[in-house]
Formats: sequence, C-alpha cells, structure tokens
Amino acid sequence: MLTLPQLLHITRPTAAQHKNLYRFVDGLQTTAQLPVDVWISEESAIVRAEVPGLHIDDIQVEVYDNALRLSGERTADKDRTYLRRERFTGRFDRRVQLPFAVDAEATQAHLTNGVLEIRLPRLEADKPRKIAVVANS
Repeated sequence: MLTLPQLLHITRPTAAQHKNLYRFVDGLQTTAQLPVDVWISEESAIVRAEVPGLHIDDIQVEVYDNALRLSGERTADKDRTYLRRERFTGRFDRRVQLPFAVDAEATQAHLTNGVLEIRLPRLEADKPRKIAVVANS
C-alpha cells in the first residue's frame, strides 16, 4: 500500500488536487496498529503502548490463549476545521502473541500519562521448574 507522500510524489498533483486528495484520505476509515514495547521475565510479560489523548473508556484490553489484543477508537472533533491533522483518528487494533500462557484473571492494566502498561503474569503451570539433580553413590 502506498503512503500519501509516495502517492503525491508519483502523481504530482496541482495545489487544488493536492487539497482534494488530503480531504479524500482524511475521510477514509483505516485501522492503525499501536506501536508497543514487549518484554518478558520468568514471572510475567509486560506490554507498553503509547496512547496519548485516549481515555480509559476508549481502550479495550483482551487476553485469550497466548495473545493480548488492544483495540479502540480515537475520534476527531467534527466541529473543527483543521489546517493540518497529523494525529491518527479512527480505529486501532493490535494483537501481541505471547511466548507463554498467562493468567488472565491476574492481568493488570494501568494508564498513566498516555502510556498503557499491561502486566500479564505467567501461569504457574507454565513457569520453568528447577529440577534437583541427585548423585548416585
């Protein structure tokens, strides 16, 4: 899929066409993926996503099998006439495959200063076990 700057470079539209093209692209409904950081320890997986300007009610967090799903929608103010609109508006949907089974009941999500952090504890049955080695005499 071409990005808008690539499309503008290929077509080299006039100023009027350029303005209409931006209006057209702004009107398209797209689904974005949130950029995320994911890291793991022996105890849990932690996922961080930047979601500036979103409220708790705008974000859905779901855990199923070994996956996390973040979805929601950022809406634009319809009563404004924008000179420039660079922040994404519309639906977003991000799925993160986790390397182990997690305890969905113990999962915690916190939204602080536009950063969503989700801590997904590893199931006890899925944690690595140390096995004692016994020497035979």
